Amino acid sequence: MSPLPVPVAFLLSAEGAETFLGLPTVVWKTANLLLFFGLMWWLLKKPLASFFGERRAEVAKALSKAEEDRRRAETMAAELNARLAQIETELANLKAAARRDAEAEHAALLTQAEEESARIVSRTKGEIESRVRYARAELTGYAGDLALELARDLLASRMTPEDQKRLVADGVSALSKAKA
Repeated sequence: MSPLPVPVAFLLSAEGAETFLGLPTVVWKTANLLLFFGLMWWLLKKPLASFFGERRAEVAKALSKAEEDRRRAETMAAELNARLAQIETELANLKAAARRDAEAEHAALLTQAEEESARIVSRTKGEIESRVRYARAELTGYAGDLALELARDLLASRMTPEDQKRLVADGVSALSKAKA
């Protein structure tokens, strides 16, 4: 049998160390520490296991809620994109219709101006040019006002109170998240 290493032999030797029931106090203290840790493990095993199990369930629940919120947000984003595309299409159609109407009215005004200029030869060239400029400015203003009014009416008819409430709630939520 090989001799014990010096530190172990020193601890187990009765010389220079206190003993209790024939064993050195270091052995009793070590046994006491091991017994304490064993007892703590036995007493805390169930509460810690239930705590960590509940925490794991809470984290899983939070993850599933976050995933559900993400899916809902993606759905809402897709719906909003579809609505925006539809509004843009309708706006383009309204602009095209307004442009056609403006061109028809413009053509009518030009025809009228040509007939007047043929009947009234005595008017000066400057007067004719000023009337044509005035008619174009009026037509452009009218077309712009008409397009703006049609777009405003379209947005007012498409926007429901629920949409307004939801947009306000989403804005408030985004601001509170940005603040946090």
